[in-house]
Amino acid sequence: MKTLVLLCLLGVAYCAPQLGDRDVAKDEESIEPFEFSMAVNDDENTVYTTRQESQDSNGVVQGEYSWVAANGIRYIVTYTADALNGFQSQIREEPTDIVVRVPVPQ
Repeated sequence: MKTLVLLCLLGVAYCAPQLGDRDVAKDEESIEPFEFSMAVNDDENTVYTTRQESQDSNGVVQGEYSWVAANGIRYIVTYTADALNGFQSQIREEPTDIVVRVPVPQ
């Protein structure tokens, strides 16, 4: 019985895919510029958020997103990402007149 189990395990190990070096094709020439933006301004639920992002033909991504927190402050994160410097971000706060309604558990 032990021999049969050993032979089965060897067969499974032999048939398993080999995870050696694989050639991964990287097409550095095909960086497509893009840009998009979106915004949510929901007065009923006091949800306010924005996002915009763009990428140039060199692969540099720049963007910004924001939201209004429960304390009524708008937080804005501005970022840049590229192959040389990685992801770099800065955050700033702006006061608003928005009174955020926080749901009360029932």
